Amino acid sequence: MTSESTPVDILLRLSQVDGFTARHLRMLRFRERSPLLPGVRDAGGPAILRKAEDALVSRQAGEKASRIRDACGAAGIHVIPLGSDGYPASLAAIPDAPLVLYRLGAGTHGGNTVAIVGSRAPTSPGKEFAGLLAAGLAAAGWTVVSGMARGVDTAAHEGALRGGGNTLAVLGCGVDVVYPPEAGRLRERIIGRGALLAEVPPGTLPFPRNFPARNRIISGISRGVVVAEAPSRSGALITARFALDQGKEVMAVPGNPLFPHTAGSNGLIREGASPVTSAEDVVGFLGWTFPVPREESREREILRFLTRPRHVDEISEVLGIAVPDLLPCLLEMEFGKLLERRAGDYYKKMSVGRGSNP
Repeated sequence: MTSESTPVDILLRLSQVDGFTARHLRMLRFRERSPLLPGVRDAGGPAILRKAEDALVSRQAGEKASRIRDACGAAGIHVIPLGSDGYPASLAAIPDAPLVLYRLGAGTHGGNTVAIVGSRAPTSPGKEFAGLLAAGLAAAGWTVVSGMARGVDTAAHEGALRGGGNTLAVLGCGVDVVYPPEAGRLRERIIGRGALLAEVPPGTLPFPRNFPARNRIISGISRGVVVAEAPSRSGALITARFALDQGKEVMAVPGNPLFPHTAGSNGLIREGASPVTSAEDVVGFLGWTFPVPREESREREILRFLTRPRHVDEISEVLGIAVPDLLPCLLEMEFGKLLERRAGDYYKKMSVGRGSNP
């Protein structure tokens, strides 16, 4: 390997070595380019490099790489090697970037991305707020990244979709594996609007050891990480530590100190994480300006129409507002307690609110 542009088949071979990342690839290249000093014997070097060298010449590793490529092609899974145009630049910049990403879905990695993570068993308010925060960020044009676990992760993905934006789910299993088992419908919605990402090949089961490594990708692909709610022992805190090591902005939602569910996120704030209570806070800490709110005349028009609960498609059709333009306005009105969203994307008027008298 003498070229800086490593072919995908070589990266697929090396990715079969457990724990081998971009950092080890740089070590391997340096090792190959550096001749031994006179009188010095090669002692073999680190074990992971010896395993990598074996993988480069192993027929078994080559056959497995071919099977992976064939399986991905048949399933419509994109293989994105490190250094290619489709590989996220922010992720490529971290020391332990994955050699290969597997992507299922049409979503791109361009634009602004922010991660929202937290407990698998959050409080009801914590889960609700995570969804509202994700929806607000998505409506402002940000891509929301999370890990599709139960609890906060699921709320973040669902909120981003509700806000009319994109979302990326970074998995600790193959992108063709449905996990958690109840996430099938959410998974399909994410594929249609964003993408599922993994560094492990298709068919890989959700082994516990895969998830801590997955967390470095969640933070690496994002401009910043928001811990919505987390106890003192939580995988979300691992993601926050990775973000700190990668030089990313770490934020946390303040929680009631009487709840053990919030001990970890409150602890991050004590250690210097930025406290956030809105999507505007998140965007501001990341150095951007939140979009100017929609005109109140549109709010008045919607409130007049909501004489009873109505579906978002009905609101769009009758009022002549395209759904991508309507969703951010509905979300802002939900934040302002002017209306509430019910199951099935129905909306109900809560109050006439500001400036909404006929």
